[in-house]
Amino acid sequence: MKSKAIAAFFLLFVLSFTCVFATRIMVIHSYDEDYIWSREMLEGIKSVFNDEAIEWKVFYLDTRLQTNEEWKIKAGKMAAQEVEAFQPDIVIACDDNAQEYFAKDFTTLPLVYCGVNLDLERYSYPRSNATGVRETLFSKETVAMLLDFFPQVREIHFIGDDSETVAGMREQLEATSFDDVSTKIHVVGSFNEWKEVVKNLSGEGNAIVILADRTLKDENGRTVSTEYVTEWTVENTDLPVFSVLDFVVADGAMAGVVNSAFEEGKQAGVIALKILSGLSPEEIPPENSSNGRSMVNIEALLSTGVELDSYRLEEVDDLISQSSVPVWTALNLLVTSFQERVHGIMTSLRVLASSPEVISGEWSRMKPLLSSFNRGYEGLAMYVEPDGDYYTVQRDRTGLNLSDRGYFPALLKGEEVLGYQVLSRSTGKRSVVFATTVLKEGNISGFVGISAFLDEWNFELISDFKQLPGVHFYAFDGQNTLALSDDTSLLLGSLEVPVPGMSERLAALDRDKGDFLFTANDVLHLATYRRSLKTGWTFVVARELLPTTRDQRPELLLSEVQKEIQEHFNRLDASLAKGAEDMRKVLDDDEEVRSLLKRLYEANPEVVDVSYIDLDFILRSIHPQDYSYVEGEWIGDQEQLIRLHETGRPVLSEGFLAVEGFQAVDLEWPVFAEDGSLAGSLSFLIKPETFLAPIIVPSNLEPYEFWIMQPDGTIFYDQDSLEVGRNLFEDELYEPFDALVELGHSISKNESGQGYYTFYSRGLSSTVKKEVWWSSIGLHGTQWRLILTKVIGPISVSQ
Repeated sequence: MKSKAIAAFFLLFVLSFTCVFATRIMVIHSYDEDYIWSREMLEGIKSVFNDEAIEWKVFYLDTRLQTNEEWKIKAGKMAAQEVEAFQPDIVIACDDNAQEYFAKDFTTLPLVYCGVNLDLERYSYPRSNATGVRETLFSKETVAMLLDFFPQVREIHFIGDDSETVAGMREQLEATSFDDVSTKIHVVGSFNEWKEVVKNLSGEGNAIVILADRTLKDENGRTVSTEYVTEWTVENTDLPVFSVLDFVVADGAMAGVVNSAFEEGKQAGVIALKILSGLSPEEIPPENSSNGRSMVNIEALLSTGVELDSYRLEEVDDLISQSSVPVWTALNLLVTSFQERVHGIMTSLRVLASSPEVISGEWSRMKPLLSSFNRGYEGLAMYVEPDGDYYTVQRDRTGLNLSDRGYFPALLKGEEVLGYQVLSRSTGKRSVVFATTVLKEGNISGFVGISAFLDEWNFELISDFKQLPGVHFYAFDGQNTLALSDDTSLLLGSLEVPVPGMSERLAALDRDKGDFLFTANDVLHLATYRRSLKTGWTFVVARELLPTTRDQRPELLLSEVQKEIQEHFNRLDASLAKGAEDMRKVLDDDEEVRSLLKRLYEANPEVVDVSYIDLDFILRSIHPQDYSYVEGEWIGDQEQLIRLHETGRPVLSEGFLAVEGFQAVDLEWPVFAEDGSLAGSLSFLIKPETFLAPIIVPSNLEPYEFWIMQPDGTIFYDQDSLEVGRNLFEDELYEPFDALVELGHSISKNESGQGYYTFYSRGLSSTVKKEVWWSSIGLHGTQWRLILTKVIGPISVSQ
């Protein structure tokens, strides 16, 4: 299949550069403009031709709605008159009625036929002026798919209307051998007859395959829509219903290997383009439609109780969902939003790269321009020298090097970087790099870019997607590392943290858009994806397929609290980062330093105090003055400060005893002097209970309760104060509860999950069994486990 696709692409590529002298193409359809098959076939034909100078004429015989013989003969004559008046360079005739009532006697111009079901000899094809595509009925493949899902079926009933299309399908069916099953063909003339056939079919060993159903009329002589025929059939039988037509599967049939009108039209368009490029119809042998595509209607198939294995459906070409959730709309908005951001960033960077200030290579000249640019985007604007050394607006010369980054070879080749995710060497945070080359006298003299933080945008997306319950979003960069998601716990660890059930499927995708199934937490999901060809990013919107009987409230509650805590963390982090940038300008002015600390304290009510620690680990200044007694203290033994001095990056501590005299958590950002050297750090000191309680306590509603644990087992926050500060793996309180300790190790190792354990109730007064769900929160490589428990029953004495 792939070799055929490559050959077809190569042919189109060559022909697109061939001089096409014809300007008039006429398409004659057997049916009407409102019929989906006709619309999609026309789209397929036109998709081959990019020349806007081509003049199109489309004529519809309307034989789906007007089925009497007199009208068909009249419509054929009208088509001939239209051809005579239009004088096209080529005619394309679609489906059997266009051949029978117009094309079989047409010999004056080149003709391409398609959608032909009956034997070609009936229309004197092929001949000197005519070649084209005979439609293949993929009945054998459809039956094989049906038996794969329903192996108990022993008799298959093909049902179709009394039309030329079904007559051609019947010819092919009667010439086909079906192993292990018997078949029966039902051709009906009205919708009432159709209903009778369907109602009389029953039994576990039977199944239905719908053929064409476009000419059925009701008792008043009105044509019944194909959509309604399919819907009625599915609703009024317990049998599996498959089809050989794509739009019938889309309307509610379960599955099938189908003809695509678009692909068949495209195939005819390629033949027409060959003729217009100089070949004669005689030189082009007739083809069979080669567009058979496997297609599954997810909801229709699941409604029968069939268990869908995501790997079982890997080879399915098209997964169709009838959900009312506007997944494609949400996905396209996500992609468009990203592309607009990329366009804005790259346009600005290209302007900067062409400016005399940046071309000069002098940091002092270009920094004001990059600072102005940086104010519009969250992140680190930077100038990179050809050897990889770089400057940022925040630190000036960083003393770090980027030459070993995965994107750097592309820059050296003169290529742009359009979104490469890294862990920032300046901050330790996830960031996405955008960059372009700077040319001086035609040679690469450097690179200008930004290491962009997407946290704020990610939380905007989370807020938007709350309007689509049960729908989740993911964005992966060109290296398939997750960069955006409503499950923020996946964004806390290394770039290699996999998305359960999805990451392994992502690398195998060979199309630019489509659907795939995956299983996460024992729940089947349908993922709809789209790749950005320009950036290489892949965007996915996923939703749960099966209605679940489990209680989803704890998972929703955990998600809401986790996101709210993480939002608070991110806001504090952004505020402290800005403070560290401002601090470098006032390092030598004690009054201005204290003023800055005061402003930061007032803007962030969650923090206990704000302080500046100098390069010698001396706590120089603090606000509020209530804690002035610690000024002058040496605190160089604190782990987070040691880590900050070693890396030059921001840090979040684990719980520790602060010099202020209480258990705390410390968020620190490095402060750099004007020459880029480390001058000290800026600190937000946080009391876990005062920071977390306003978020958690309103959600601590019976029977639910939250607690927080460090990965080392230290219980960081608990509504039961008796447990705060204890270590799950070391404290004798937990020794009798093996299941709890075992689960604790799993919680420590995994960023999210679910389980059960037995422990005391609140206040340690009795023993209860609890169900537990957990997720993660954190910053700068430090993580905490946010744990939600639900009491599900008391434990008896015998237990």
